Amino acid sequence: MQRLEKIIQPALIHNPNSRKNAQDHGQFVRMARRKMGDFCVSALNDSHLPAHLTDLKNKGVDLIAISGGDGTVSACLTTIANIYHDVPLPAVAILPSGNTNLIAGDVGFGLHGAEAIDRLLRPEGLRSCIRTPIRLSWPEDERPSVLGMFGGCTGYARAVRIAHSPSVLKFAPHDLAVFFTLFSSMASLLFRRSRESWMRGDELLWSAKNGAVTGTEADDRSFLFMATALEKLSHGIWPFWNATSDVNDGFRFLNVKAFPKNLLGACFNLLRGQAPDWLRSHEDYVSAVAKEMLLKTDSNFVLDGEVFPASVGGHIKLEEGPAFRFVYV
Repeated sequence: MQRLEKIIQPALIHNPNSRKNAQDHGQFVRMARRKMGDFCVSALNDSHLPAHLTDLKNKGVDLIAISGGDGTVSACLTTIANIYHDVPLPAVAILPSGNTNLIAGDVGFGLHGAEAIDRLLRPEGLRSCIRTPIRLSWPEDERPSVLGMFGGCTGYARAVRIAHSPSVLKFAPHDLAVFFTLFSSMASLLFRRSRESWMRGDELLWSAKNGAVTGTEADDRSFLFMATALEKLSHGIWPFWNATSDVNDGFRFLNVKAFPKNLLGACFNLLRGQAPDWLRSHEDYVSAVAKEMLLKTDSNFVLDGEVFPASVGGHIKLEEGPAFRFVYV
């Protein structure tokens, strides 16, 4: 934790389509505009972000508050890194208002509404921490890379598809919709028709690099793969561990092989943030820290709730992105 250096000009990027913002009928953004003027931007679509952020950069903005969910934060971090590529990145404050707010659970600003705007306008003394997002790219495709904080493929991508259904979002709002993805994969195993499909998983070959160390997974199928640049999740859930405890840089990942043994015991521990010795040494469960990973899979990849289709060749690259300073009270 560090104290934030002097801020010259804060700004707000507001997503009117996020769950909480859509429900307040514009009250928050109208209040913010009264207080911040042109430094309050309402972005109806991610395609508008480059123009908005170029304008904010030209105005000398060095603290950007984001009012939205994880998808909005991911889109903003990606565009900020592109627009501010030749100058120091602005500090970032997260005001959670989306359907999923895992990022805010780790690095959220800590205030809401008018109180949050007033504190942003007098940022002296705010605390800050550093997080390094994951950069997701497709070596065989021309589509641009994206930054995000939590994602996965194989069983995780399947479960997110279930969690995105209207019936789930209605009864499991906010971060509970994401946690449902983990429980739904377990619940599906109770039904004989889907058990074989879920346990068999999806194609996944991977290699991981951390500094000079490289590891390769020989098995070709995965029940569940997840990765994160966050340091905590809500409700004590933490399905990762670091096999080499002296390594702090990079992002964490977990891969569960197809047809994993003792799955109920593993989930019971990981959903409580525990990784006993038997789990750490089990060949079906691999968790470590990486600076770079290369994946080959026929699965979609989900990053901060956004679904990205697999490339034709199935290759995906995960690597450390630029370091961002997140501020909070």
